[in-house]
Amino acid sequence: MRRQKSAHSSVRIVFLCLGVVTMSIAVGFAAYGLWLVLPYAGLECLALGMAYFWLKKQANDFEMIYVENDQIFVESSFSGVHQKMVFSKYWIQISVEQIRPNRMKIFVGSHGNRLEVGRLLPAAKKRDLMNQIKLLAAV
Repeated sequence: MRRQKSAHSSVRIVFLCLGVVTMSIAVGFAAYGLWLVLPYAGLECLALGMAYFWLKKQANDFEMIYVENDQIFVESSFSGVHQKMVFSKYWIQISVEQIRPNRMKIFVGSHGNRLEVGRLLPAAKKRDLMNQIKLLAAV
């Protein structure tokens, strides 16, 4: 599972255009003697830059579940933090926490270790994931 990637170059262009428009307006006001607009426009461009890099950092998030022999591997990377856990097919436990009517969390675990899976999926697809994990464990 991966995050839905928007066109990376188009996102960059949108952020650049927003920054250019902001600074153009600020320079126009500064030309009329309203210099106090420039620092706020600079802060807005800084916030735009931070938002862009935050989105870029999360663009590579993924989650992968696979089976090898008698083990189920769950490998994930969120915001640059890579994690890999191994569970025995025979001891794996799958649990669901219903947070709200349309929001649920799926956990897999064994021997005291527990990990949330399916964080990148919409709520409608999480039940399918849970059934697929149960099938993997049963095979």
